[in-house]
Amino acid sequence: MTVLSGVRVLDLTHYIAGSYCCQTLADYGAEVIKIERLEGEVGRASAPMHDDISLYFAAENRNKRSLPLDLKSSKGKEILHRLIETADVLVTNYGANIPEKLGFDYETISTLNPKISMVHITGFGTTGPYRDYGAYDGVIQSMSGLAELTGHPDGPPTYVGFFIADHIAGLQATLGTMFALFHKERTGKGRLVDISMLDGLVSLLGFSVAEAKLHGIKEQRWGMSDRFQYSKAFPTNDGNVFMSGYINGPENKWVEFAKLIGKPEWAHRHSPFYTEEGRVNNRKELEYAIAKWTIQYTKEEAFHLLQQKGMASSPVNNLEEVINNPQIQHREMIRTLTIGEIDVPVPGPAVKITGNPVKEFTLPPSLGEHSEEILAQLGFSEKEIEGFVANNIVGVQTNNSHVVS
Repeated sequence: MTVLSGVRVLDLTHYIAGSYCCQTLADYGAEVIKIERLEGEVGRASAPMHDDISLYFAAENRNKRSLPLDLKSSKGKEILHRLIETADVLVTNYGANIPEKLGFDYETISTLNPKISMVHITGFGTTGPYRDYGAYDGVIQSMSGLAELTGHPDGPPTYVGFFIADHIAGLQATLGTMFALFHKERTGKGRLVDISMLDGLVSLLGFSVAEAKLHGIKEQRWGMSDRFQYSKAFPTNDGNVFMSGYINGPENKWVEFAKLIGKPEWAHRHSPFYTEEGRVNNRKELEYAIAKWTIQYTKEEAFHLLQQKGMASSPVNNLEEVINNPQIQHREMIRTLTIGEIDVPVPGPAVKITGNPVKEFTLPPSLGEHSEEILAQLGFSEKEIEGFVANNIVGVQTNNSHVVS
């Protein structure tokens, strides 16, 4: 039994943020029903593709069941409302006014089922002057200040190399879902959870906002360095190794490090490098010596040598190296979905809970794979289901094989 066994989630989402939230809930045992438009949510055909498989869709939609519905039809709304009566949570990342148009706004669903919560993810939130504006990940990285904070001091603003705003919103929506479920356990009532992608990134800015307001520091791009902890990437013979705190730290740690990089004379008290202040003042010479040492090794070798001396460090990995990393493999953070004859690697669930393992993965559902099964569970007769299919109210499709490692 997993931690969310018995929780039913209606997944009215597309693209990443909402789909990732629902996948996370599904990983930990929630029953997630993905309600899609008849032609399927847009992520099913989104790049990158491998043969006819959307790697984009595969990464966000495992452990779900699929039910395509025409929500513009009265019968489609009737089916959705019957599902709402049985559900604990409805998650959507459609625009601020779409749920109301399609009959699943919070006021409507809470009338049908006072215990249900609604988690609504949008770019800017459901209130405020920008509530109706469109947003994608890059828009939010730009508006939140993240792009301006990222990159090198002498370079342009830079976007993070993956869809961080979408995924942070999905994580915060998952957290909001858990808050709402906890509230329901105590009161018997659901809640509306309003998740803004912009709020999500702004909430992570930490002390940067205070520095901008109180110290007037508006430009805070530091590249691969850290002005507080003196972190930097150094060259190796096959790439780079990143070191954190190579100037900071107690004297005994410095002594070991100085010997490691071939500068034992710097470990003596008379050396200008012996104190942290001296290392800061002679930083250029220090970094030259470190680079001269690291270039003798591979990034993996340098990483282990540094860690063995208590220096926080890491090889600067490309994605292939991430996939093959022994720590990441040990933690099962790269899993494999076998879709047809293709092994598709996907990120695994990050939260490890003792005694409550995540459930066994099932593949992202084919469109309409579970329609008849779900409708039968709702009490619709075989004849009614045939009528829904014949009248293009519900989509159905044959299922496919499920193999997960």
